[in-house]
Amino acid sequence: MSIKCKVIWLAVAVVSMLSCSGRERGARNDEQEVEFEDSILVDTLQAEEEELILNDESAPALDGVFNDFIFAYLHSSTLRRERTVHPLRLEHTTRPAEMLEEFDPEFELSFLSGDYFTTLYGNTSQMQAEDDEEMEEDSIVSLQRINLNDGTIRNFQFLREDGHWQLIAIREETFEDDDLGDFLSFYAKFCIDSIFQTQSVADPLRIVIQDPEDGEESINGIIDADQWYSFCPEMPSGIISNIRKGQEYGQNRIVLRKSGLSNGLQEVFTFTKERGNWRLTRYEN
Repeated sequence: MSIKCKVIWLAVAVVSMLSCSGRERGARNDEQEVEFEDSILVDTLQAEEEELILNDESAPALDGVFNDFIFAYLHSSTLRRERTVHPLRLEHTTRPAEMLEEFDPEFELSFLSGDYFTTLYGNTSQMQAEDDEEMEEDSIVSLQRINLNDGTIRNFQFLREDGHWQLIAIREETFEDDDLGDFLSFYAKFCIDSIFQTQSVADPLRIVIQDPEDGEESINGIIDADQWYSFCPEMPSGIISNIRKGQEYGQNRIVLRKSGLSNGLQEVFTFTKERGNWRLTRYEN
């Protein structure tokens, strides 16, 4: 069982405890006892999550697959403290670097605390090859915090050295500094402007969706662009993530994958640049 599965199982178990305990306390109608017992259970959950993660720290899976490591890093204050270089180097594109004496990784990486995360690829082959791929020694992964509202990117750089991942530096840049800048400028408008989105959907649009009558099967077909809103999903917007493990991005195609954190659900959006304009050309769930 993976670290992530263990933590999710533990969370479900404790929520059940809270529910049962809540019914008993309702009968007693004692508000102070409710607060006290809830606090104990929450503290127990946090402590047991930490114990699960740290007990698995020596397991190869934790430091092999980056996605497993970053999940553990986000949920363990001990791991964050031990695997973050101090002081941390903050690099800028327009002024000299500085050394951060104070750095709060829990706050800085809070953009990954939602229901899903996103990753960008140059094509579907990169996406398929990347899943559960163990990185080589001296590999660098850049975890990007992409702010679609102000056009800035914060790169958290992790190095795998001597078999362990570690946060070694942060680099700040704008869309203009990044090879994804052209696409990101387009997508920042696409995800919030309904009229622009309608104009930027290919007609016809190729779709691959789960069969509602058989979850194991898919429906592969095409729809007219004006049908997009009949089942249009929630588009990632605001602040999104990108985990860069050496993907190469061309000028004419970007694949955006939206992955659920608590389940195996995912959505894949393929964008293609045609005659100078980006369009959504394929949707898959």
